[in-house]
Parts: sequence; C-alpha cells; structure tokens
Amino acid sequence: MKQENFVENIPGILLLSHGPFCQALLESAQMIGGERVNVVALPLLENASIDEYGEKAMQTFKQMPEGSIVLFDLASGTPFNQMMMKSGGEEFPGLCGMNLPVLLEAMTMREAMKGSELVALLEESAKAAVVNIKSFFEP
Repeated sequence: MKQENFVENIPGILLLSHGPFCQALLESAQMIGGERVNVVALPLLENASIDEYGEKAMQTFKQMPEGSIVLFDLASGTPFNQMMMKSGGEEFPGLCGMNLPVLLEAMTMREAMKGSELVALLEESAKAAVVNIKSFFEP
C-alpha cells in the first residue's frame, strides 16, 4: 500500500463515501478555499474489495497526524461500517453526513480545534448548513 506523506502538526481529514462523491466534494472545497494539505478522499468504487477498502481507509487514518478526523457520507453505510470494524472498538473522531459547508469548516478550523472538539463544532455547522429557502422569498 502507498504511504501517504502528511505534514506534521496539521490534523488530517479523511473523506469516505460510496462512489466518487468524496472526490467531487474535495474538488469543490478546493475550488472555493484552495489546495489544502492532509485531506484525503477515498471513494468506495463499484466492484472494489470491501475488506481492502476498509484496510486502506484505516491505514490512511492511522498515518495522519494526531487530531485528525473522518468524514463519512452516511451512517451505517459500507465506508462507515468498515472503519468501525477495522477500529477494533478503538474510538476515533468522525462525523456522518458530510457536505460542502462541513468540509470547508473542517479545513478552516482544524488547526484551532482537533479531533472530537472539531467534530462537535462540525455537527453544529452541519445543522446550520441545511436551510429552507422559503425565508429568502419573504419580504
């Protein structure tokens, strides 16, 4: 397996999703906020070995600097289930339901907050990011 080269002291962000969603999300975030180090998108592609995917995801996360987090597309999906199984019950900071505002916030705040503290902030950011546009039409 390829060894990632991570910059020390900058917490990583591992993006895991079904299909290329995580790659497209990262590309969009970089279009808005520029290139960022220690951010890895790892899609689960059709016909991939699920076990190998889980191994690669956990190995990538373990290589990341302290305070790194995992963002998943959804809870209880294969990427999430694989990380839970490969963790062997060892807790790691993560959030399910990643979206563009959450990733931008994570990329911006990860040097000020790390791990579970950052995930708590992102959880609140995720709630605020879903907006009913009806109020934009009201005078």
